[in-house]
Amino acid sequence: MRQSRDVIADFRSDTMTRPTEGMLRRMVAAEVGDDCWGTDPTTRALEERCADLLGKEAALFTTSGTLSNQLALRVHTVPGDEVVLDASTHLVVYEGAQSADLGHVVFNTLGAEDGLVSPKDLEMVLGGRARGPAYAAPRLLCLENTVNWHAGRVLPLDDMRRLRSVSGAMGTATHLDGARLPNASVATGVSMAEYAATVDTVSVCFAKGLGAPFGSVLAGPADLIRAAKRFRKWYGGDLHQSGILAAAADYALDHHVDRLAEDHENAVLLAGLLGGNPLLKPDLHVPMTNIVVVDVTATGLTSEEFVAAAADLGVLLGDWRPGTVRAVTSMCVDAAAVRRAADRLNLLAHRATATV
Repeated sequence: MRQSRDVIADFRSDTMTRPTEGMLRRMVAAEVGDDCWGTDPTTRALEERCADLLGKEAALFTTSGTLSNQLALRVHTVPGDEVVLDASTHLVVYEGAQSADLGHVVFNTLGAEDGLVSPKDLEMVLGGRARGPAYAAPRLLCLENTVNWHAGRVLPLDDMRRLRSVSGAMGTATHLDGARLPNASVATGVSMAEYAATVDTVSVCFAKGLGAPFGSVLAGPADLIRAAKRFRKWYGGDLHQSGILAAAADYALDHHVDRLAEDHENAVLLAGLLGGNPLLKPDLHVPMTNIVVVDVTATGLTSEEFVAAAADLGVLLGDWRPGTVRAVTSMCVDAAAVRRAADRLNLLAHRATATV
């Protein structure tokens, strides 16, 4: 990607943050042991805190959201089992290869409108294929909240409760990829524990909107978390003095959850500034959380071309679905930078059509 030296806004992802001074001090001062031996006090304290925060019996600190999700697949399924999930989820789009290689599971995908799975979607997909002793058996429903692929939409709590009722009646466990669950919680006022109460296991990422440099957590019943810890070791995910990194996650929980509201406000600001331009069409003029997906086809540029041209102007975007780009607001981009970035993107759109 060509990139201007004068980067005024990095919207590629909310992972593009750096530890704050306070977070770095917490990391340096962390009391550590050896978590492979179960003796790192900072990591143990973080896991206990997250279990309480999510209303679960136990929690496990992991290197990434992908690892948390893969551990969830392993503890809920055996090779050949069926996992039901929407085609737009992170597990399908970004973790399909891992899930096949490590979990040996069969994905039964559905195409929910805007990625918001409904009980009707679930009933249709569960009943839409042959069942019998020789076929894959549905063992796990995987949900995502917020829905990354669909502009950070929030799956409503009532819908999650109804989905749990349907999946439970069919003997299917439920896992929530809650990488951005803190965003959903701040946007709706619903606690993370209330969301987590509708599922058996839940993962939350510290390295996205919360601004930590590393890590995720998987929470659920104690027996499943013990099993997940075994698989974490198998996958090479155990760390020794992990407390240094757990301290950053702990700091993020202390200081960076409520401030997610600023990211949401900046996403609304950005969508509004771009939405007034007929050449740029945000999926949602009022984003639910911190993700803005913009249709750029009217500019005459491909999404790849638009991203490259924006980078030349100091605005870094993600090349998203064909004809669309993604902008994710985070703690590294303030409202003033959002306004400057929007001015440049609007200018780029008009310049592009003028040369077509």
